[in-house]
Amino acid sequence: MLSRIKRILVNHIKENTNRYFWVFMAFVAGVSAGAFTVNGLSTLQSEELINYFQGFLHIMDKQKLNSNEIFMLSLQNNMKLILLLWVLGVTIIGIPFIFLLIIIRGFVVGFTSGFIINFLGIKGAIFNLLAVFPKEFIIIPCIIALGVNGINFSLNITKSKSIKQMLKYNLKADFLSYSMTTVLFSILIIGGLLIEAYIVPVFIRIIIPIINT
Repeated sequence: MLSRIKRILVNHIKENTNRYFWVFMAFVAGVSAGAFTVNGLSTLQSEELINYFQGFLHIMDKQKLNSNEIFMLSLQNNMKLILLLWVLGVTIIGIPFIFLLIIIRGFVVGFTSGFIINFLGIKGAIFNLLAVFPKEFIIIPCIIALGVNGINFSLNITKSKSIKQMLKYNLKADFLSYSMTTVLFSILIIGGLLIEAYIVPVFIRIIIPIINT
């Protein structure tokens, strides 16, 4: 089963190399914009974010967190994004908005990571490595893949200019494949969310003493 899934994923990437490149570039553009935005923050904005981050670390260190609640909240937020990408994929005009969502996701990652490094320096890099990147290493590739999946299906709709052509090109079968691919990557994203909810808090508690020294 796992080998079959792996084969499907590898073939999917090989068949869509160019689109993966451009979607990945959109993500990188978002990350870069987010990182540069950190340098443009005013002193007041920086202080507010620092206070918020310090409060977050205090809660993580002193209070017992409900991992189930963290997981459900993250699941709700990510399922909204997945559903939105899926909906955009079944519309003719959805492609620009798919790129926009990928850029926004990259911006969030770049801003978050950039701010933490700007505030904590090397300690911030360690924090990102243990607290931010573990889940993102799984979630980000899946979000990019969902973006490519949506672009592919949207282009298929565009090519089908009439109902007869839609039947000819077997768009119904493509729709089923499109939806099943979305489900597959959603399952992988859930794996990343489980890491965020149940493993990352352990890492954060380990590195908090290092950050506070």
